[in-house]
Amino acid sequence: MKTRKFAQRANFLAFVFFACLIVILFRLISTQIVNGQFYQQLIHSRLELNNLLPPRGMIIDRNQKVLAKDIGVASLYAYPYLIDHPETVAEKLSPFLELSTEEILQLLAVDERLVCLDKQIPLHIAQKIERERLEGIDCILSYARFYPQAPLFSNLIGFVGTDRQGLEGIEYTFDHYLVGKVGYSFFEKDALGREIPLTVQRVDPSPGNNLVLTVDSSIQFFVEEALDRAMERTKAKSATVIVSNPQTGDILAMASRPSFDNQVFNAFPPERWKNLGISMVFEPGSTIKPLVMAAALEEGVVSLGDRFRCNGSIRVHNHRVRCIHSHGEQTLEEVLINSCNVGVITIAQKLGVEKLFYYLKQFGLGEKTGINLVGEESGILRNPRDWSLLSMGAVPIGQEVAVTPLQLLQALSALANEGILMKPRLVMRVEDAAGRVIEEFSPIVEKQVVRGETARLILEMMEKTVREGTGKKAYVSGFKIAGKTGTGQKAGEDGTYAPGRFFSSFVGFFPLPQPRFGIVVVLDEPEGEYYGGDVAAPVFQEIASQILRYTDIIPEDAEVRVF
Repeated sequence: MKTRKFAQRANFLAFVFFACLIVILFRLISTQIVNGQFYQQLIHSRLELNNLLPPRGMIIDRNQKVLAKDIGVASLYAYPYLIDHPETVAEKLSPFLELSTEEILQLLAVDERLVCLDKQIPLHIAQKIERERLEGIDCILSYARFYPQAPLFSNLIGFVGTDRQGLEGIEYTFDHYLVGKVGYSFFEKDALGREIPLTVQRVDPSPGNNLVLTVDSSIQFFVEEALDRAMERTKAKSATVIVSNPQTGDILAMASRPSFDNQVFNAFPPERWKNLGISMVFEPGSTIKPLVMAAALEEGVVSLGDRFRCNGSIRVHNHRVRCIHSHGEQTLEEVLINSCNVGVITIAQKLGVEKLFYYLKQFGLGEKTGINLVGEESGILRNPRDWSLLSMGAVPIGQEVAVTPLQLLQALSALANEGILMKPRLVMRVEDAAGRVIEEFSPIVEKQVVRGETARLILEMMEKTVREGTGKKAYVSGFKIAGKTGTGQKAGEDGTYAPGRFFSSFVGFFPLPQPRFGIVVVLDEPEGEYYGGDVAAPVFQEIASQILRYTDIIPEDAEVRVF
């Protein structure tokens, strides 16, 4: 009897257990599968997750002047489902925004949980809005990028997009240092949409790191003003100037024309965003001649005592290459001072095709400089197997080869630095928001291209080129300036040289004997005068004069009194 009752009770309990299990399984299937999406939406409607954007790192020049930084602004959001009186809210918001009451009402009428009314409200305006305590309106701290010296540096620094990601220039290349780490705030809401205090969680954002550049804002100002005057004077199609330190490779200034204002970059066509210092590719003309002569001296195929005759032209295969005029008999240095095509081609023929190519490659031609800026071109230096029988009459005078302005400045800077080629340096160090150094970038020696003695000899010839040759308009009274002019023809659409279209250039270094500054000036299609010595050298002279005054370098002929 007892055994039967026990069995009945056990069966009843088993039935209840399995019935409960079936009910639970049914509810699980109903909740997770059949109505899963509904319950997910219900949960999400009770949760609020807001990203907290970090301030982007600053960009600073070598003298601690701020070139780019974030400023605090507020983003204004509305929760339409929480607003019972949209007309009242719209009327109170309108005086603070560039929106009419009707426009705000249209935004509040959309079928969305969250509506952005404005993304860049000054903080003092946001504080006034918050004091109104408007239902369903929330101000969230955000940031806007500010360039205190705009439009200065625009082509170099670039800009950021609406998603706060770098899009051009330094902002793009070094975005991973500048961007910072996003934080968030998280809380649960009650049935009325109010925050439940005990559910609040917050992870603060980490600000981006700061970049300390090698550039100097004052020198950049000199460069950009001189460029503007040059563009007005020469009516050039475009132009660029770069200033560097030959001994370290530091970029001190870099500017392009036409340019834009990176504070309002959308107001300008994208072609004006280009940094021509690294993207303009042109035939260097006579500015390549010091490199050819340095190679010949280094290889010992010529010496200072050699003499060269120029009758106004030289035949290369079946083609005659002409000089500006007949120079007669010249010494080695007079070939450079007079920028004699005949003399340089004769020297290149003594050097030979393979050695000429080797040294031009060693000086960095045909390769990117590695400055870490987007858009850098590598130029053109063809392998000797692709040269024609006429190439030995073209390459030594800067034809059939193409360079960027930075590439040309880097190559000739080796002659101003004891024959040592330096890698261009744009960033000195990375610091965190507290000023602690995260990473340093020291000057990098690429290679010793020629001996110091060879480099000094060529630099002395370049100094005489400025003092008595084609570069006279670059001369600054009281200082030793070394330089070389260049005038390169432009190719037309059919591949032949277009008449009346030239690149005019000048590269110079100062003060000698150990130059601290190197400048390249390139003008694209100047009107009227087009020789580099006539249109580019004066731009160099203007910038060099201002730099010398700015840096308090004493002229050699200055009278020094001892008291």
